[in-house]
Amino acid sequence: MKNALFVPRKIQTHRYLFHVAHPIFREGIVEWGLLAQDRDYSIIPKGVYAHNLMSNPTYDWYPFVYPFAHDEELGKMYGDNPIRAYDYWRIDTQIIDNDWFIDYAARNDFAPFLGYDPNSMYVYTNKDVSLRALTLFRFQNEVCWDYPGEKGTFHYRAIDEFRPFN
Repeated sequence: MKNALFVPRKIQTHRYLFHVAHPIFREGIVEWGLLAQDRDYSIIPKGVYAHNLMSNPTYDWYPFVYPFAHDEELGKMYGDNPIRAYDYWRIDTQIIDNDWFIDYAARNDFAPFLGYDPNSMYVYTNKDVSLRALTLFRFQNEVCWDYPGEKGTFHYRAIDEFRPFN
């Protein structure tokens, strides 16, 4: 039975949302996209869950609040930095016709640990997200270079380490 506390409230999200996933799920996501999952005997609605944020991932993002054993192992492979270990699937909401709702379960669970009300930070859709709306992002080594400009000046360019994954 679903809990009445989690009545869906449709919201307008940013154009881009991010779904955080363990890399072991990459092959399945590349094949089928993000599938709305349902959990038996759960008050959490069936859906694809995402972050409605404009910033690069930080420790405020789930699943970094409560690392699980497999997350800690993955983090050790990346210098004890689990943020660098995960896949981040950017969802372009303009490509798909999905309604988005506030994820009250995450909002209520994580607010005390974050120290603020995350309001519309956690969202979900009750429909699958097509692969055509997804771009895989990862933290990668920063790329930078300098080059000579006109009249003896030098210019510096860098590509952010959080970017689409090749």
